[in-house]
Amino acid sequence: MPAITDHNQGSPRPLICFIGTLRSLEITATSLKKNLIEPLNADVAFCVSRMSSEDESIIAGLPQNKIVDCCIYEDANAGYEKLCDSISSARLGTVPPFPWRKTLSINGNWLGGLTGIPGSGMHLNYNHFKLHQRIKRPQIQLNNYTHFIVTRTDLEWLAPHPPLQLLNQRLAWIPAGEDYHGYNDRHVVCSARNIDQYLNFFDSLISGEAYSYLHPYKSLNHEYQLKLHLIHRGIRVGRFKNLAYVTGGSSTQTNWSGLKLKEIDGITYYCKYPGEVDSSVANTKALAEHRNPRLLVIKPRRLEASLPIWKARLRSLHPAVTRLLNPRINANTSPHSKPTVAHPEQTNPPQP
Repeated sequence: MPAITDHNQGSPRPLICFIGTLRSLEITATSLKKNLIEPLNADVAFCVSRMSSEDESIIAGLPQNKIVDCCIYEDANAGYEKLCDSISSARLGTVPPFPWRKTLSINGNWLGGLTGIPGSGMHLNYNHFKLHQRIKRPQIQLNNYTHFIVTRTDLEWLAPHPPLQLLNQRLAWIPAGEDYHGYNDRHVVCSARNIDQYLNFFDSLISGEAYSYLHPYKSLNHEYQLKLHLIHRGIRVGRFKNLAYVTGGSSTQTNWSGLKLKEIDGITYYCKYPGEVDSSVANTKALAEHRNPRLLVIKPRRLEASLPIWKARLRSLHPAVTRLLNPRINANTSPHSKPTVAHPEQTNPPQP
């Protein structure tokens, strides 16, 4: 296990949180160090479901003075159904059926990881839950981090991450592309003011709150579930041009899409999503040409950026306006039907 050391100094004070499964570290470790940890002068935390001796060896090559926390949890091995029931029983003090099970009527990979459901949505929801618990510990809180970068180890960064000084702390910042009608769920930059709300979907799932705004849908992917959660919480989202793509090797195991080969200018990229390679390579070339990281920030129109928080506030005051504020529900439903958001592999992702 990597050593845990004192936190760094500086402003802003970011913490990079690697979550989930440690994938492709043997491929991405160099770029994570060069284009993520060092440019942001960030501390590092691992909150992962397992860690092999090979992973530990690779992590030992990262800046050890930056690693401030490491959590390896295996409680999900018993199955998410049992885990959710156990947490529900402890928190709510009731007996089955628990509120979270109402959401099982909503199909799709947003619950991927539950028995018989493909995909990784539930894995990611639970990863966020574990990370949320971890960063609440006094050892982390005392460091007074200004930013929390929640990400994964199988992202190959082709250029340095956009400077945090360019990202408004009122917003959660998500790379453009791979949205599948929702929001890209692979990487986010949150501030201390919105990280709790970003990570607390699992808590609202257990309490039954999530069902109150998800139930109009008969099928969801995780990207759209994330978008609905952020709208419900009143979190505005900023976007920046992506500079990384999901990669892997011949032995990499995935929950959804398999690995593919993509060749650009004589260079072969091993990737899950060729379009993600196209955009990250193009954005990296443009950055090298213009040398202005400000051009990476996508500036939304003021009204467009404010709409999600308006919706959340109106919804909390007048639940009956939910359908009026959600054009996807209105466009795809009759009084006797529910809207569907398809799985990622069944849709064409928006272009970045």
